[in-house]
Amino acid sequence: MHLAANWIATMDAAIKNPKSSVYDAIIKQTLAHYQRRFGNTPGFPALDWRLFKAQLLVESGGPTNPAWSTRPMQIGNPGDPAYEVLRSGAQGANLIISVPLKMDIASKSISMPDLNIRAAIAYVFTMAAKFHPRQVIGNAKVERVKVRPGQSLSSIAAAKHTTIQDLVQENPKATGVLQPGQILNFQTAHMAIVIAGWRQITPEFLARWYNGGGYDGLGDPAYAAKLKYVLGKLGS
Repeated sequence: MHLAANWIATMDAAIKNPKSSVYDAIIKQTLAHYQRRFGNTPGFPALDWRLFKAQLLVESGGPTNPAWSTRPMQIGNPGDPAYEVLRSGAQGANLIISVPLKMDIASKSISMPDLNIRAAIAYVFTMAAKFHPRQVIGNAKVERVKVRPGQSLSSIAAAKHTTIQDLVQENPKATGVLQPGQILNFQTAHMAIVIAGWRQITPEFLARWYNGGGYDGLGDPAYAAKLKYVLGKLGS
C-alpha cells in the first residue's frame, strides 16, 4: 500500500530521534511479564518487541508529537472502547491483566505514558487470547463418594460437580462397569473461562484488533503497512 511521503518523513525523523528509545525498556519488561505468565499456554505467540515499538511510533507520531508524553499508544482517548474493556475486565481481560496493572488502571491516569503503554499491551494480549469455557478443578481437597447401583463415571461427575477426567485420574482402577459400594476419590470442579490458544501478533492482527477493525472495520486501512514500514526501519 502506498504511504504518504509526509508520513514517511515524519516516521524516518521519529526513528532517528534519540528520544525514540525512551520507552524501549518498559516494552521489553512488559513483554517479558507476559512470556513468564503465559509462555507455556498452547500456541503462545512469538513476541518481537520491535513490533510494539513500531506500534508506539505509529500511534503517537513520534517523540515530537504531544501524545508521546501523555498517551503514546492512544488508549484511553475519547470513544476508545479498549480502555473500558480493561477497566471492566470484559472480554477475558480479567484473566490477562495482572493485579498491579488492575490497581494502576483503577487509581492512576491513563495519560501517564508508562501506564498507557502497559495498558495497550494488555489489550493486545486480551485480543490475542482465545477464551473458551472449560471445567476446571476448583478445590485441591480430595473427597470420596460411594457408588450407587446403576451409576457411571459420567453420572457421578455430574452429581458431584467434578469431571470424568478427574475421576479417572484419581481412580485409575475404576474402569468398565462400576460396582455398587465402590469408593471413588474426586475433586470438585466448576465451569470457568480459560485461555485455550492464541492468535499470532502480527501487523495485520494489530490493524484488525487494535486499530479498530475488530469492532467496526473503520480503522486506518494503511495501519499494517505503516507498522511494517517502521518495523523494517527498526530492524535495519
